[in-house]
Amino acid sequence: MTGRLFVGTSGWSYDDWVGRFYPEGLARREWLSHYAEHFGAVELNVTFYRLPFRNLVTGWSRKVPEGFVFAAKGSRVVTHRLRLRQAAGEVARFHERMRDLRGLAVVVWQLPPSLRCDAALLDEFLAGLPPAPRRVVEFRHPSWWDDDATIRALKRHNAALCGVSHPRLPAAMPDTADFAYVRFHGLGRKLYDYDYSDDELRPWADIVRGVLASGRDAYVFFNNDYSANAVRNALTFQAMVQGGPSNAGSANGPIDSRLLAG
Repeated sequence: MTGRLFVGTSGWSYDDWVGRFYPEGLARREWLSHYAEHFGAVELNVTFYRLPFRNLVTGWSRKVPEGFVFAAKGSRVVTHRLRLRQAAGEVARFHERMRDLRGLAVVVWQLPPSLRCDAALLDEFLAGLPPAPRRVVEFRHPSWWDDDATIRALKRHNAALCGVSHPRLPAAMPDTADFAYVRFHGLGRKLYDYDYSDDELRPWADIVRGVLASGRDAYVFFNNDYSANAVRNALTFQAMVQGGPSNAGSANGPIDSRLLAG
């Protein structure tokens, strides 16, 4: 029994991808369609900052093929302003706005770095979420990894603890759900401006292969968007997990066309 692998980037609308991933002259409105020719999934960062208009949501759906998967960041109103407390109304508002997004598979709730472990609060919040789409929690304070009650709360609600590649957070990714979710932010002094080496990706590839071998799905997204590093690293990682070639081009050159052709 083998799970499904979904690899992509966190967003697609980056000007410095032109000439590296997007052909020169390609209209911005065509970027998502071009992206979907090479990846089967994308993570929406924009939904963290503001609720998209409904016509924008339906437009995203029209620009990708059947079977394409979206993961969406949950609203920061819920996580950062309300800090998970009395958030039912905003949670419902978020899901109502996103309901027309075909292929929405996962919602990621990224907690603020200042929110320390509170397993009871986490349990109450997860209990109030709808059963679908799948639920992921990305912790940004290390204390959440140190409390077994965190793991129990996540397991109770089939919510995944987001695995993170981040210079100040644990790389541990306990199994808490019937799927796994990983985000790569970069390991340098300046987050998001980092190009992963193969040696840095291999341990994560081993973990994801284990997830797939157990029959669970794995969602993996690269958030190191500068200079199209996310594209390059995502392609390398996908090939690594699947046992293919790992060279996706140089740091400043265009993405290797041999990988894009796949």
